[in-house]
Amino acid sequence: MSSTTRLRLFRASPASTSLAARLSEYASAVDRRLAQHLPPQGSGEDVLSAAMRAAVLSAGKRVRPALVLLVAEAFGRRDEAVLDVACVPELVHAASLALDDLPCMDDADVRRGEPTLHRQFGEAVAILAAFALLARAQALLPRTLAAAGVAPAHRRQLQQRFAEVIEALCRGQVADLAMVSSRAGLDVLERIHAQKTGALFEYATLLGAVTAGARGRELEAVLAYARNLGLAFQVSDDLLDARGCAGAMGKAPGRDAALGRATFVSVFGLEGAESLCEELVQAARQALRPLGSAAHWLAELAAYVRHRTA
Repeated sequence: MSSTTRLRLFRASPASTSLAARLSEYASAVDRRLAQHLPPQGSGEDVLSAAMRAAVLSAGKRVRPALVLLVAEAFGRRDEAVLDVACVPELVHAASLALDDLPCMDDADVRRGEPTLHRQFGEAVAILAAFALLARAQALLPRTLAAAGVAPAHRRQLQQRFAEVIEALCRGQVADLAMVSSRAGLDVLERIHAQKTGALFEYATLLGAVTAGARGRELEAVLAYARNLGLAFQVSDDLLDARGCAGAMGKAPGRDAALGRATFVSVFGLEGAESLCEELVQAARQALRPLGSAAHWLAELAAYVRHRTA
């Protein structure tokens, strides 16, 4: 399907001169689309619908949908249909945050500058809203892939991979909850966060690449990029938790230390974690070499991950 003759371009301008401007435009476009894939807002809406909207439409960076869009653009596709595909990983991410924040897990009070979902709606509703969001994502996936012209065989593969990603997120969370600093090493942390964080980064990349028709060596290149980027994102998250500003982060720093969690900072120290993050970012950028200049914005995204403050 031709993205230039049969599909309408979405609003984000290809002439954006900085990654920050581009990410802001993508976030605005994704937010508009996400609202259309959620229960409509109304004066008499039920509490579950309200919780679903609160979980998804709170102010977020939208890094995962941006990754879908940037990867698709690197392979020459940029249109409304890809924008809908990009909503799928964000629905999954919102569900995972609602579950992560529960008292039985991270016991967080604030997320994105607002009370966490269970603080607003109660634990039971927060859990049910998370499951409802996962169901929405699962239902949305085949519809958006079909609308984007993805071949049936590839749609089936992406649906199977979706289920595997959800299980990976759960397994990573279980392992993270059980791990303590004294038993953690690089291999253990990489294995945990390749599931807990990296799996959704890799899946977002896969969605963007397959939707744009990427195959073979170039597809493997962006997947290698995503694996390194996902781990770099987690390391930078650990660094932010150790020394970040609550106002910028939208949540209280220091939670990992308070809970005695094993992190890249607790195991390797601040300098060691910074060095590891830099190595992962460079590996991500190196993986993009087969794409040449088409991967410019993806390379910029890796640098953003390294230096982000929220």
